[in-house]
Amino acid sequence: MACVEEEEDDCFVEPFFYDEASDLAMRARALEMTRREEEEKARQEEEKARKAEERRRRGLDHKRVMASIVEYDPKTKRKVYTRYSFNDFGVFDINEESPIPSMRYTKRYVHGLKLQDTANILSVKIVSSDKGFPINVYGTIIARDSIHHKCMYLFNRTGDNCQPIKSMDENLILTGPGRGLVLLDFIYLEIDLKIKLGEEPLGEQISKGLLMIDGRVLPRDKKVAVAHQMLESWFSIVEVRYATLLNAAESTFEIKLLEGRFYGKIMAGIEGIEPRIVIYNSDEDGVMSCEDRAVITLRRRVMTLRLNGMLTFGFAVPGGGAVATRQWNVEFTPRHRGEDKKDISCGTAKLQVKVFWSMLDYRPYIL
Repeated sequence: MACVEEEEDDCFVEPFFYDEASDLAMRARALEMTRREEEEKARQEEEKARKAEERRRRGLDHKRVMASIVEYDPKTKRKVYTRYSFNDFGVFDINEESPIPSMRYTKRYVHGLKLQDTANILSVKIVSSDKGFPINVYGTIIARDSIHHKCMYLFNRTGDNCQPIKSMDENLILTGPGRGLVLLDFIYLEIDLKIKLGEEPLGEQISKGLLMIDGRVLPRDKKVAVAHQMLESWFSIVEVRYATLLNAAESTFEIKLLEGRFYGKIMAGIEGIEPRIVIYNSDEDGVMSCEDRAVITLRRRVMTLRLNGMLTFGFAVPGGGAVATRQWNVEFTPRHRGEDKKDISCGTAKLQVKVFWSMLDYRPYIL
């Protein structure tokens, strides 16, 4: 039988000691956790409101741009799209120029890079004018290709730098694109041309609209095809003539005047496609002399072509009087990359033609 002392020992309980510092620390942690939860909730609410405002802004920007590119055409008597419309204009800047240059892969080999389907814009002309001829034309023609649909100017003149057009047979002087046009799905052409009326500060719209070159339906059995499209709008009909090429590379050219003085025309083209494009005309672009081994400022300096084609340059110098115009030609065989150059004597002038070859890429970044 247990004694009373043993029972008292078994029932002994240590007294409770209150740790104030530990309790305060625990309370502080709880308060900090609550504060963080409230801050996170506020941050989430703020982010939700920011995203809602961003969606609202993007929606308004998109509607504003879409409203600006749909106009009533008095010639066709209907509303038409005058610019590229297949994007989210809340994030896409419709006026941003393409930063991608030519010669992206002239000096680099990239494994897996393939030849691309392309298009060359051969000519643009006003074949019919309700305002008659002659007319003084200014405005813009913009191309957007399959890389990222940003602007590349083919024609860009202000009202104080009009091109006089004397007849329906005269081409607009194109100065672009600055690189080869890649044709995976569509190339979009935005035409916005005005005519200057005397000394009036504001010109009159003569052509405005959108054309599309559809790369999805290119005949695969025809490697090079020449076609044209008509834009009937406002007070004119504009013809765009172009060539589509399957599996093509890019050529960028430069012409230097080494000796003498060049007076005449320089044409560039692809074998089998006529007429060639005038890339320099001394009557309109100024006569070049050989001071400082001058690089001639060309109207256009980029073309795409197939590797089994031929890039040709023609030089025409007027003979004067009864003497016929003298002509010289130089040809280049395309390559995947690299550069070639040839010298040519045209009367008293000696010139050097240099061509830079490059593969094209449908991606907007350099590999």
